Parts: sequence; C-alpha cells; structure tokens
Amino acid sequence: MERLESFGLPDTFPAYLMPAAGAQFVRDCVKGIGRTDITRMARDRGFMPSWKRLTHLGPGVYGLSLTIDRMGVPLMVRMSESGEAQKAVIQPSQQQSLF
Repeated sequence: MERLESFGLPDTFPAYLMPAAGAQFVRDCVKGIGRTDITRMARDRGFMPSWKRLTHLGPGVYGLSLTIDRMGVPLMVRMSESGEAQKAVIQPSQQQSLF
C-alpha cells in the first residue's frame, strides 16, 4: 500500500496562488497516510479530488487536482510503498509545509 511521502506544486502554479484552505489541507495530511485517507479528507472539505498517475515523473508520483473555492488547485503527490514510508506523523505541526 502506498503512503504519503510529500506534496509539491507544479512550476505553473506558484505557492502564492494557493488558497488558505488548500495550504491547511496540505498541513493536515500527515506523512504516512494512505491515498484513501487523503481522498476522504479532500471530499469531506468539498474539494472534489481527482488523481492521475504522473509516470513521466517516476514511480509513485501523482497529480491530485482539487477544486477549492471554485479554483482548480494542482498538487503533485509523492507516495512510497508501505515498507519505505515511516509510520504516520502523530502531529501535523511536525510536518514541513510547502507554504
């Protein structure tokens, strides 16, 4: 099972465009959680998530598209296999933020 390793933004979407709710979502997704958990968190917030594997960027890299306040937000998500990832971080404040 794949687990969250990190988030990133494509070069075409500068960090200053990220809505506050999107930045909070990234902070709330602690390292080590699964794709199902990320999807559920996004749906619970009304972000209409959709995933696409980005094979040209290597294994375990996905595009996660969110709609936040009627704005399309493209995230890049690096996932790793369970054996490679650490257990989920207990406190989101321990996770580095992109923003």
